[in-house]
Amino acid sequence: MTIHISSTEGNSSASIQLADVPRSDCLPQITSSDPDVVGVDGIPRVRAVGNFSFYLSALATTSGSGAVTVTAATRSGIQATLRVAVEVAIELPDPATEAGAVARLLMSEARGPSHADYLAADTLDSMGWMQRVLENRLANDPSQFGARGARNLIDIIRAADQFDGFSDYPNYDQAVRRRLQQMVNVANNDNDRMQPDFQVFIQNAIDVARSRVAVRDPSSTGLFGWRAAGTGSPGPRFARFRTLAGNTFFTLRP
Repeated sequence: MTIHISSTEGNSSASIQLADVPRSDCLPQITSSDPDVVGVDGIPRVRAVGNFSFYLSALATTSGSGAVTVTAATRSGIQATLRVAVEVAIELPDPATEAGAVARLLMSEARGPSHADYLAADTLDSMGWMQRVLENRLANDPSQFGARGARNLIDIIRAADQFDGFSDYPNYDQAVRRRLQQMVNVANNDNDRMQPDFQVFIQNAIDVARSRVAVRDPSSTGLFGWRAAGTGSPGPRFARFRTLAGNTFFTLRP
């Protein structure tokens, strides 16, 4: 199994179940082959007759490719072993960088794993289109999009009345900030069943944000905006192109 080091309180432990321990045995002893890397939290808790649970904490990453072995041993000599690898928790890029700003915007605007119609591949494509919009705005008279004098994608993102919650970036909206942190928390929570989906979602946002080679523009006239599907056009000059993963993308009329 894999557990993750996380600086977020409550997300650093993985819950393990130990079942079918003979009734004649007392509480099993749980030991880690490298307690500086993987720690055992407290003593096992009785869940039911013969069933116990315990927690493992990731304290450091292992050097090389070796994994830590955790052993559960009973008084009668029965043993169970578990190999544990430790990975660093996922983190967003520095908010002061373009990659940090774009990743946060993509996470905020793209359809996420909590949505009933979420498909990772479609959301990844929509993230690429969003990045294409930002690049097109920067390269085509940013003043059209409230970003006169823009020199980078951060200037595009914090243009007034363009992207909800980001007009004062990096001091972006507290509600957006909390929502993004919740996503990161799930991605780093080894006890959350949604962890794999949010890990992919966040990593896709980071990968798209870090790539300055934007995806090929799907529109012959260029993508210049998007809005949540069903909320209308950003303005009279915008013409609908296509809806993808919950967002409708727009090009500009001549």
